[in-house]
Formats: sequence, C-alpha cells, structure tokens
Amino acid sequence: MVVSEADYLDVLDLIQEAALEPAAWEKVLRRLARLTNCIAGGLTVEDCRTREGRPLVYFGFDDNHVEKTFAHYLPMNPLFEIAPRMKPGFVVTNGDVVPVKEFRRTEFYDGWARPQGLCCPVTVVLHRQDDVYCPLTLVRADGAGDATDYERALLDRLAPHLVRAMWVGMQIDSLRHQRSAMEAILTHTAIAVLLLDRNQRVVFANAAAEKLLASGTSLTTIKGTVMSRESRSNRELKKAILEVVARKPDSGAEIKIDRKQGRPLLATVLPLPAGNQFVPGLESGACCAVLVCDPESVQESRSNVIARIYGLTPAETRVLDSILSGTGLTHAARQIGVSLTTARTHLQRIFDKTGTGRQAELVNLVMTSTPPLNLHDQPLL
Repeated sequence: MVVSEADYLDVLDLIQEAALEPAAWEKVLRRLARLTNCIAGGLTVEDCRTREGRPLVYFGFDDNHVEKTFAHYLPMNPLFEIAPRMKPGFVVTNGDVVPVKEFRRTEFYDGWARPQGLCCPVTVVLHRQDDVYCPLTLVRADGAGDATDYERALLDRLAPHLVRAMWVGMQIDSLRHQRSAMEAILTHTAIAVLLLDRNQRVVFANAAAEKLLASGTSLTTIKGTVMSRESRSNRELKKAILEVVARKPDSGAEIKIDRKQGRPLLATVLPLPAGNQFVPGLESGACCAVLVCDPESVQESRSNVIARIYGLTPAETRVLDSILSGTGLTHAARQIGVSLTTARTHLQRIFDKTGTGRQAELVNLVMTSTPPLNLHDQPLL
C-alpha cells in the first residue's frame, strides 16, 4: 500500500494528539495498522529482565488472549532475545528474529497467535529506561507474511515522531501527577493558600482559603481580586502584591491582617517563578502566592492532630485547646463544665499520654511536632 502525503500528514496529526491525550494512542494504532496492512495493534510496557508486562492500549486482540499473553505467553516472545537492541526508535519485524516457518512451530504462535488468526508482528520501540521498554506492536493476519520493505520504511520514517510523542506524553503525565499531588497537599493544609495572576486575580485557592474568603470576616474578593476588610491591612496587602507582580527586586512581605474579632491573620506574600514568556496567555498564570495563617484555625488543627495521635478524650482536647490559646485551666473548666480540680486531672492525663510534665513542654510538643493539616475535613484526592 502506497501512503499518500495526505495520509502521512494525517497520521502525524494523530501522533501529536496522542502526545497530549493518551486516549488518542488507540487511533494512532488503528491508523498505523491500516497503513501497514495489519489487523491488530497494541502499546505495552515490558520488562526484558523479568519478561513481565502490561497493556496500555490495544485493538484487534481477543480480550481473553490479551490476559493469557501477559500471564503466560509474554515470556515466550522472541523479541526478548534481542533485548539489548530494543532502544527508542528501533523497528523490528518478527522475521528479523526468527524465520516465519520456525516461528510457526513455537508455543507462542500455536497458543497465542494462531487462535486469533495472527502472525508476523512488527514493532517500534517508543521508550526505554533500564530494562523496561515500551513497544508499539502491529500484527498482520496469519498468512500475510512479514511487513514489506515499504511498510517498514514508513515506520522508520514515523519512529522519531512516535518516540517524541511518547516522551512528551510522559513529561505531561509527570507534571499532571505533580500538580495533583501538590493540590492534595494544599487541600489538607490549614494555612490558606491563594495564587494570583498578573492582574492580581485569584487563579487558585485551597480549601482553607475558600473557607476563609467565604467567612467574610477578614478577607474577601472583589472582581476576583483579594481585598482586606480593614483599610490599613488592605493597603499593605495591595502594596505587597503589586510589588511582587511587578517583579521588583526583593519583593515579598510578611504582614498582619487585622479583623474585627479574634487575633490578626498573618499573611506572607511571595513571588512565584516566571513562566515561559513564549507561551500565549501567560498573564493568566500564577505569579504571586499569598499564604494566610489564621492562628486560631492552625491551633485547632494542631490540637486535633495531637488528640488523634495520643488518644486524648474530647474533654482532654478542650483542656489542650485552652492551654494552647493561653486562656488557662480555669477557662477550660468553665467551658467543659467541670471543677478546676477535674480540669487539673485532665491536664495530668494529657501529660501522661504525651510524655510531657509541664505546660510549656506540652506547648512545645504541639508546635514542633504537628504540621497544620486538616486530614479529616475533606477526602484525599
């Protein structure tokens, strides 16, 4: 089959699509199979040392045989015999490794290929790291013979594009995973995290930040821009953000944000690394981070962590809260509805469970051994 320039450019488009969206690899397999007179194809990950593997995407194979392939027949694959040559861009037919007549006498052919009406695969290696490689395999109908020189030349021509698409896809997948991991961490921290773009608009807010903004007691957003409800604090916050956005040297600041009730919030404004200036729409990317610590919320978070770790009772936890807030045992006794003597008993039990002996030692334990996390507020991503 002679491949027209239009068909060639079309398959290039599909390969580029697969680099950005893994689901498109099936379309690539189907198109390559059509252009090389094959009837099935698959993208797999295989370990040439253990001879184990798993399918990523495939078409044209019987599902039961696919399962048998990786459970029983894969170790018999003749390509493992040339494992050192299986490097990115390498194109190989089954006939390069074992003659067709000899291949037809193998258990691999008799048990896997023949029942599906298949024979004579051709493989392009898309990626390799140590003993693990990722082959793209196209399989011809039994009796069709090996891939022709023209079909092999086509795969040789496409191999660099396939390899690059796989590499780009892996990089994107890694970045997506890192982003998901960071979002999971930010979701469960008790510190409010806001990311702002060059127009000072919020492009990301973690759960703690959304809760803080929704309360409306100290910070709010107007047309997507973060504002403090107290004028002095708002001036300082806006000044710090503007300096960071303008990329002024040594920009960034730590400021206090007053509120009508409760202790002030502590905010840190930080510049973020500049993105690639070539990318269109860069103005919508985050360039400034605002980290806001609510002392009361963080205290509650740390108190709850200590309570879970050391098995404190609800009454003991409330006593711990009072110690951390500086209100003392008398306040704790009134809050719980017990006598001061009982509150002292609760405190002694806290000392016993945490291995501390004084209030200062207990406070130090809480402040130095527990990150401000809200593990039980929301499920892990």
